[in-house]
Amino acid sequence: MNNQEKNQLIIQEILKWKENRLLPEEQCDFLLALYTKGGEIEIPNQSDLRKQDVSLSVWKKIHFAFILFILVSVISLDYYFHSFWYITSGILSVTLIINYFFYSKNRANISKRYRYLFIFIQFLYILQLSVFIADAAGLGNYINFAIILNGCGWIIFGYLKKLPVFKYVGAILIIAVITYVVFFKYIG
Repeated sequence: MNNQEKNQLIIQEILKWKENRLLPEEQCDFLLALYTKGGEIEIPNQSDLRKQDVSLSVWKKIHFAFILFILVSVISLDYYFHSFWYITSGILSVTLIINYFFYSKNRANISKRYRYLFIFIQFLYILQLSVFIADAAGLGNYINFAIILNGCGWIIFGYLKKLPVFKYVGAILIIAVITYVVFFKYIG
């Protein structure tokens, strides 16, 4: 990293300090003047940064609403209307791909909370897609097995990425399916 890149990184940090009021404005202005050498290096306007953050925030909210709407729509479409498996699988697949491209494009600007929520919803898409595919392949008796495999995948992902929430949700999913099979299929 050369000297100019270091200065640019420091300037960006000082701008964040100024925006979040971590230091008094006078001290931030002094540090900015020091690191920009009296204004030789152009710094981005604060209002432009805020507009960019607000527009990204609006897009994140719209995107989140969109992926939830599609997930609920596809589930209810299958449940109420018993639509063809290839229609629902196609909708889920296309949405999964669009979500991945949106996420990979905005990965640097996404908060941890949104990232985890996004990944969790993507796992729900994959779960629903695997159930549709198992059902379409005529493996209706193995749907519970497909759900258990998804739960194992969630546990492995949580272990590899050190995200205990995914491990717990995967374990709960597996326990719920086993409980359903034991109590409602064999006992009831």
